[in-house]
Amino acid sequence: MNKTEPKDKNKKISIKHRPVAKEDIFVDKGHDPHLSKKLYVTPKKKILPPWLIPLIVIILLLLAVFVLLPALLTDRGQELPTETTDPLPSETRLPLAGPGDRAVVKISSVFAFAEADKTSPHVSELLLNESVVITDTSRKDWLGVQLVDGLSAYVERSALTADTSSLSQEDVVMKVIVRDSFKRVMSHSRGGTLLVEAPMGTVLYADYHNSGLVRVKLPEGQLGWMNTQGVFLLEADGDLPLADDFRQSFISTIVAFENSAYIPGGQTRHGISTAGAVRLAAFLNGLDLPATPEQLMQVGESVSLPDTSAQPAIRYLRPGDLVFFHKKADDKTFDLMAVVINEDRLLLSLNNKATMQIIDFNSKIALELSERIMEVRRLEEMSK
Repeated sequence: MNKTEPKDKNKKISIKHRPVAKEDIFVDKGHDPHLSKKLYVTPKKKILPPWLIPLIVIILLLLAVFVLLPALLTDRGQELPTETTDPLPSETRLPLAGPGDRAVVKISSVFAFAEADKTSPHVSELLLNESVVITDTSRKDWLGVQLVDGLSAYVERSALTADTSSLSQEDVVMKVIVRDSFKRVMSHSRGGTLLVEAPMGTVLYADYHNSGLVRVKLPEGQLGWMNTQGVFLLEADGDLPLADDFRQSFISTIVAFENSAYIPGGQTRHGISTAGAVRLAAFLNGLDLPATPEQLMQVGESVSLPDTSAQPAIRYLRPGDLVFFHKKADDKTFDLMAVVINEDRLLLSLNNKATMQIIDFNSKIALELSERIMEVRRLEEMSK
């Protein structure tokens, strides 16, 4: 009897490839029952992962909600103009402009400094689309400018553009004035990307208005979209009318700046000064005022307070009055200003505080300030 060799159970085989039958060997399985039959494994059919179908359903639902539904709800009777894609041709390099030319702020806001140095005092803060006149181009990163109110200052070149097309009223349907703290200006009428945030008091011009949307002209030829909530819409050459009860409306507006961050010369809710709050509150109620304490000391009517020891001078102030205080040791030098918001409270930015504060006339601080009043101005006559 022939002996078969014992099987080697420890023999290793490769599993990298499926065994392949040798085509040049014919085996008659009927003659040798000891040979094992060849086994062929059919590859397992691929099936979709169980999470794929729910994901597709979710994507389709999102498309329906954010793309199809808004399209269906849009007024089909009036088509929106072509969405903003490429900017219009414009001049983008400010060095081409020279002294006497105008420039426009192309970012949300920028500080104007007393010198061409960020460590120098703030003169004011300029808002988006606000214009200046160039006076000095001799510095690489700075421009000497004259502000609308006549003050001289320095502004970083990168914040300005010589393209003033955003100020043109040609082909404009209305003027837009922002009254919210900030308004988002988007690249498209429905969604898109954020182009810029327009702060309170920003003036823009719109070439299209429909269905609660306006398309506004931005510096450097851009067009952007914003909804009409939180803005004033005026005729292209119109101005805000004076509020019927200016004093009360002015006070109601300026009180909203309580607890806002304080920054000298600031004109936005990111950082405001008392003078900046006064200018914005007056502007939104139809009265144009300058933006610095020194200039505000010249507006309105000068008020003389009684010289008596019967009660502190501060108690003779009226709501809406602008009050200016001198330094403790120098009665000729301005220190800080405040606004009277009712019969016994002041809104001001104290030198040792980081936010705008409201203080009571009976407080220790107010009584100390009462001894340092250098000027009181009343806006009532200007509003008549």
